[in-house]
Amino acid sequence: MADLKIVIKNKSDEVQQFLIFNDVPAFSQNAGKAWTNVWGCSPAVGAESGNTIFGIHETFFAVCGMQKKPLATDLTVETSDCEAVKLGSEKIKATMVAMKIEDKGAVFDKHATKEFEKNGSFGINTSDYDMTEYIPEEEDVVPVAVWQAKPNQDYHITPKQVYYISTGKFLAGLIVDVAKLGQTATIDFTGRKETVATVCLNNQLSYEPVQYSFGSD
Repeated sequence: MADLKIVIKNKSDEVQQFLIFNDVPAFSQNAGKAWTNVWGCSPAVGAESGNTIFGIHETFFAVCGMQKKPLATDLTVETSDCEAVKLGSEKIKATMVAMKIEDKGAVFDKHATKEFEKNGSFGINTSDYDMTEYIPEEEDVVPVAVWQAKPNQDYHITPKQVYYISTGKFLAGLIVDVAKLGQTATIDFTGRKETVATVCLNNQLSYEPVQYSFGSD
């Protein structure tokens, strides 16, 4: 998949911090409720003529971790392990990584990775473990969405090329309710050949229609 770029122009008369979210992937039904994380945040962007860029290199990772509190908004998610995965296509099989609990921490078993057939998706297999044990670890890769995994499950995850831009003062990894953030811009690269999206926040604090274009070297 191509690298993507989202250019944000601040035409408002206020300094802004912009946030980016990736739309929640399509999950197999056994995943239950999925929560959206702040994927990234910009530094302060100057009023009237400031701009910032979110560059997206489409490499996919499965992540896992422990959390003492139930998943909810305003909770920062901490991850303890990540594993690069391949999405399935007509030419290659999808990666199915295996998550297990080792020394009371969530990790991926590098020797138990398998493959399965499902286009545009990857998978996570969970071993048998006690869901009541939680040991948080230092955050590494920031997930785009999280859910509470159950033992002995195969989860299928299909990422989307849909992103949201909003403003606010949040940290990457924080669980939020996108619907409650107010004005958002939706950037949908699905099926597009263009790799650059330009978003403008105007002085009415609303987003103008997204403009798509081709990147230049």
